[in-house]
Amino acid sequence: MHKQLLVSSYPFISKTLRDAGRTSIPSTSHCCTAQLQNNGTGYDDLNDLLADPADLEFTIDLLKIEVPGSYEKETWLLDENEKRNTIPELKEAGNELYHKGKYKEAEEKYMLALGFLEQIMMKLKPREKEWDELNKIKTPLLLNLAQCKLISKDYYQVIEHCTSILDDDPDNVKALFRRGKANISVWKMNEAKEDLKHLSNLDPSMQVSVNRLLCQINEALKIKDDEDRQRLRGKLF
Repeated sequence: MHKQLLVSSYPFISKTLRDAGRTSIPSTSHCCTAQLQNNGTGYDDLNDLLADPADLEFTIDLLKIEVPGSYEKETWLLDENEKRNTIPELKEAGNELYHKGKYKEAEEKYMLALGFLEQIMMKLKPREKEWDELNKIKTPLLLNLAQCKLISKDYYQVIEHCTSILDDDPDNVKALFRRGKANISVWKMNEAKEDLKHLSNLDPSMQVSVNRLLCQINEALKIKDDEDRQRLRGKLF
């Protein structure tokens, strides 16, 4: 299919699309239209087109035709009911990916499901029945996402997601355990000890795991103290 037409704004649109795919962007990327015309776009062919406008010929390849209902909708096209119905499917897909060791892909499924939930919950009054029901669905998604973040060593995100859960449910065992591990990794030892102590009181069956992490904390503190003493040895004050 061929169509010949004059598109005066093409250089600016093309620049935007090209910049989006680049790791380093020309210094003119945030200029207004007048500045682009004076200073250039950062692309020689587009600058030539600005200086000497010409008819452009676009070639459009038709790849396939899809009838309504035969393709997966873009997420922004989903209505509220479709988003509600998609949330458990996304959670299940995330779980399957997680068990296959595809943690980044699983994380993306959980985040998409959480995004849908947040969009729905924003329209509701907090603590009302429907809001509470959706919040219960949100908790396991946040826990799963926190576990993926823990594996990828994104510890501050783990702390953030688990804290969100614990603000509503201070006795959530999994959130306490995962936040405790993350706190150790970012050297928040006092916070980690508080989480682990609370966890130990809530669930005695976790005592072995708690003791192992407490030993990890004590060993890390001992190594740090030894390093500090070595640095201070021989120094006068």
